[in-house]
Amino acid sequence: MILACSLLTGDTTLIIPSLLFIGIFVGVMKKATMNEVLLTALIGFIIGSIIAFIVSLVTVYYTEGGLYAIAVIQYSVFYIVFYVIVGCIGSALGYHVREEIDNRG
Repeated sequence: MILACSLLTGDTTLIIPSLLFIGIFVGVMKKATMNEVLLTALIGFIIGSIIAFIVSLVTVYYTEGGLYAIAVIQYSVFYIVFYVIVGCIGSALGYHVREEIDNRG
């Protein structure tokens, strides 16, 4: 829901750290190779971003109208790509954190 609100308002002050944390959590939880962790994060964040985009688009269409919905479509594409990249960076960081934890023990 945070992602849908961010797509509606264009405010990224809360969403970027949240997505980075979720990506780190995915990287720590997934016990696999780096490629599998990144693929899992990529698929997960793409699906989540598309669902959030649809929710925000429907909300805007019914509250503001069709013209505002077109504007949301135009600037949401950039944010969806940006959020997926941030999530994948977070999962890569989480993978390296898990590797360091495993190597210490």
